Amino acid sequence: MITHRVTKAGLTIFCISLLFLACTIRSKILVDSSFLPRFAILLLILSVAWIAGVNRLIQIRNNLFETAFILFYAWSLLSMFWSIESSEAILHSQLIFLSLGIFLMVSALVGKYSEFEHLFIKTHLLVLMFSYGLAFYKMSLLDYYDPYKIISISSNNNLYSGFLLISLPLVFSGYILLKGTWKYLSVLAGILSFFFIIIVQSRAAYLGTTAAVIISLILLKVSSPQVFSKRNILTAFLSGLVLVFCLFIFTNSLDNTRRQYFLRKISVWQYFRSYDQLQGQNIRKLHEPAVNMETSTYDFSKAYYSNANWRVIFWKKSAGLIKAHPIIGAGSGNWRLAIPAVINPLNPEHTIGNFTYSEPHNEWVRILSELGIIGFILAILVFFLPPASVYYRLLFSQQKVPPETIIYAAFITGFYLYAVFDFPLRRVEHNIVLWSIIAFLLNKVPLEPIRHVMFPKLSLKWGTLIFISLALLTALLALARLKGEYYTLQIFRNERKNDSLVIQYCRKAEGILYRVTPNTLPVSWFEGVAHARLGDNDAARICFLRALTVTPYEVRVLNDYGATLFRLGKPNEASESLKKALIIDPFFDDARFNLAAIYFMSGQRKNAWEQIMHCRESQKKRDVLGEMMLTGLQTESN
Repeated sequence: MITHRVTKAGLTIFCISLLFLACTIRSKILVDSSFLPRFAILLLILSVAWIAGVNRLIQIRNNLFETAFILFYAWSLLSMFWSIESSEAILHSQLIFLSLGIFLMVSALVGKYSEFEHLFIKTHLLVLMFSYGLAFYKMSLLDYYDPYKIISISSNNNLYSGFLLISLPLVFSGYILLKGTWKYLSVLAGILSFFFIIIVQSRAAYLGTTAAVIISLILLKVSSPQVFSKRNILTAFLSGLVLVFCLFIFTNSLDNTRRQYFLRKISVWQYFRSYDQLQGQNIRKLHEPAVNMETSTYDFSKAYYSNANWRVIFWKKSAGLIKAHPIIGAGSGNWRLAIPAVINPLNPEHTIGNFTYSEPHNEWVRILSELGIIGFILAILVFFLPPASVYYRLLFSQQKVPPETIIYAAFITGFYLYAVFDFPLRRVEHNIVLWSIIAFLLNKVPLEPIRHVMFPKLSLKWGTLIFISLALLTALLALARLKGEYYTLQIFRNERKNDSLVIQYCRKAEGILYRVTPNTLPVSWFEGVAHARLGDNDAARICFLRALTVTPYEVRVLNDYGATLFRLGKPNEASESLKKALIIDPFFDDARFNLAAIYFMSGQRKNAWEQIMHCRESQKKRDVLGEMMLTGLQTESN
């Protein structure tokens, strides 16, 4: 009896740590307040569980899924040798390592302790309730309703809706497997999950949720018709009524402008409508005159229509990146560094909006871009084999599977559809829930072993040695990047305010395992800008050169490097750097102004004039043209 109590306490602590800490903890002293803290906490939890003896329960089965999972991680880690920046490849490879660790440990625990799945679901229901409370609290602080500011436990509204989507199978399984208060709590959690999925307005989540629900209903009707009992149908009907009532109350709490916008944006079929003047006017017709801060007009049209078009540009550029590296890819985590090298299609918003590339907003495009065909094939096996095994048993083998397993498979599929439009596999909380669900699924629907053993059975000693080595690598990486992001935040706060402090913080932030900030600009670029502002062009040149080894296609770095070369008396080299920036981004006016200045000062006034005329209309353009004309008149009079 004592042993059972100790075991249950240990399982409870593991679930609470895994779901409450690694899924919800954040720190505002870092640039990305959620990713690295959860990454580090997850590593700590898995390490403690390993030391506590979970490693003795782990068995790597000789099946295609686990073999592909190990190879997928190994291939991702190996890609650091052909990546632009190896530290980025290591970081994202170790996220796969932690995902593998989650799967193996949860598989071991659910295989040994039958109550573990129930305990996990109960804990996750409490996590969801916490997330709802946080979301409602965030809403109460808003001057007006803005779905992009309802971030709850995830970093943005889209990712939060994805977290709710992958949590729904646990909610439904809780209703099936649990009893008493927990069953009612599952119903409440389900209603609130659908409520927030709808109001945060992620159309990708609409698609994924709709697909998951339809697949679930069809397969449950075929395989488990007993699920459609009168009691369950009544529960679903009443839950739907409550959901509709909540949405009615919510929409009526909005002013007319936002209510109409909210209702129009729900339409999934409008996702890829082009943003143009007519459509912008259609949205603006909905606006009412401003009365006060709570009902002021707000132009939603650009964000509404242009967001999807940007993603299409990302995907088209990714096609060019895939074509350039079809077999091995650009390297794990290196999409954002390599994608600016793909010139077509042009992206006018790249530097106009002062943003950098970070994610393609399509996990499958990202995997193919970064890991090539080899990595993509392994990924298909890793991600799709578990739900496919359930579908195969139902549709072809005519085997019975538990109804919660059907729900697991259906919502995993819906989650993958959602991942076509976002990047949930790059976030710790999504991976924790996803790989735990897959572990539950494969525990109930195990895969057949393959004939040929790919990996020899490791002894406890060798398995521990491999885990400790990889865990130490992950810990070293996490510590380096935590330190780097902490000082990067200080850089952002002091940028253009205190150049000397910026230089100091850059030197503390940068290291072999952290050279690129979360906004895809190298740390050394910020240092170079600070040196240039202080007039130390030699130091700035060295920093910009170092930055170009990390981001060779970043036009801001190329522009500042060219300007520095010119100040150092190297106009020809400066012109080459600026021309390279304009080849990558012809809409980058800063580089055109600098190139025009070089032409003008070297007597090539016609070339200078042509560069200026290619710039967009702005006050700076008018001032420069006026200065050029005045200088020309003065020269003629002399």
